Amino acid sequence: MTEKNNNILFWTGIITAIWFAWTGMVWTYCACLLVAYPFGLTSFFIWRRIKTDNNPRNKFIPRILIVGLTLSISVLIYLLIFD
Repeated sequence: MTEKNNNILFWTGIITAIWFAWTGMVWTYCACLLVAYPFGLTSFFIWRRIKTDNNPRNKFIPRILIVGLTLSISVLIYLLIFD
């Protein structure tokens, strides 16, 4: 039962991490804080829960989250400098 639960949590974590990476760049009216970051935090906590099973696939979630956070911060810095 735990393997099935970990599979469901893994795919939920992947989906929420991808959502965070795609929508993390929308800083119009600070929509990113309501649309993207809750999904990023959810994905992070899911990853923290399933990383103990030592499955090599668990490396994908933090990588996607790092890419999303980098894109989000980059867009924010760009908007703060040039707008």
